[in-house]
Amino acid sequence: MCDGRLPEGTVVTVDEIEVATATSRSVVREVARGLASRGLLEARQRIGLRVLPETAWNLFDSQVIRWRLRSPQRESQLRTLAEVRLAIEPEAARLAAARRTPDEAASIVSAATRLWSAGSTGADPDELLRADQALHALILRASGNPMFAQISSVIQETLHERTLHELGGHGFDAHDLQLHVDLATRIQRSDARSASDAMRSIIERTQITETTR
Repeated sequence: MCDGRLPEGTVVTVDEIEVATATSRSVVREVARGLASRGLLEARQRIGLRVLPETAWNLFDSQVIRWRLRSPQRESQLRTLAEVRLAIEPEAARLAAARRTPDEAASIVSAATRLWSAGSTGADPDELLRADQALHALILRASGNPMFAQISSVIQETLHERTLHELGGHGFDAHDLQLHVDLATRIQRSDARSASDAMRSIIERTQITETTR
């Protein structure tokens, strides 16, 4: 569906899928339920499973994001994710600088320090990813806006794509790492405008990196 091989409006039956994939009926039904819960399919009695238009999909679901990033629409998905990040994360950083508690500020600085350490010592890419994801999640939470916190899964998938795929596991360069440390420091100092600017610089630099690879 995400790669276009089953376009909108396509109707298939459980029996057809079972034969085509040599998969048991129970597994097919379980997968179909998962796709339906994400808005990709609907089950219609005596008709079968119908592929729904992309407008019906839960585009914030982490699995849907992953599928779209593995589809021919990858570049479009990357652009969409960057636009979401630019709309939300700089404001989240601004709010975090204004609202963070002392404990939240300490956690954000600690996460940035772990990221710097992981990146500067050539740590395993998974370790670098965990540190980066933790930092961004902490900032969204410290913003005090629960809706920002709930969109964390979108950011996490984007960071996963950048660290393990866009960067080919090579990690961040020194400038990337310094930007994240600067961001954490500005939040700690309650410098809202500078925190927002730092986050915007991080996201825009990510876009430049992606377009030059």
